[in-house]
Amino acid sequence: MQEINEINSKPSARYALALFSLCQEDKNITEVEKHVVKLLEVLKSDNGLNAFLRNPTVSSRDQENVFGNISSKIKLPQHLHNAICLMIRKGRGYDLVNFCEDFVKLCLVNKNELTVHIKTAKKMSSGKTEEIKKSIEKITNRTVRLRAENDPSIIAGLELKVGSFLFNSSINSKLENMKNILKRG
Repeated sequence: MQEINEINSKPSARYALALFSLCQEDKNITEVEKHVVKLLEVLKSDNGLNAFLRNPTVSSRDQENVFGNISSKIKLPQHLHNAICLMIRKGRGYDLVNFCEDFVKLCLVNKNELTVHIKTAKKMSSGKTEEIKKSIEKITNRTVRLRAENDPSIIAGLELKVGSFLFNSSINSKLENMKNILKRG
């Protein structure tokens, strides 16, 4: 439920929820989710599309034409194409990344899945990763998608992000806390 509250607090949520409802009716959520994930990758890549769609000096008609060409080349489903074109027409082209992320979160909630991000200083063994995954699944009663990342700057310990909650037991964060306490005197 935390994810739904997180999603509902954003302007892009109306469009994501509307698309999700249409996909539920047509029973093609999985297909559209795959396209949304691909589109999100395209928007987050360094190709200039997201900057173009976020540019307020470009007319919505030009943005819609460019997006229409891209949509036909990557063969987006009609509901997804229409939702994005509506967002562009309404001046919300700047919010497409949030829209895609919100839609993916809705799909995860629908499948009773949870994405967990773990950052550690050194690479964890697959056994330890699996142990953490099983523990979180047991606590939450949900299927967990675990994304592990190495970040030497945290020195030791780990950062665990579940939804919007961040559990930070890294040495780096403890040193930062001590530094802030010493500054306050």
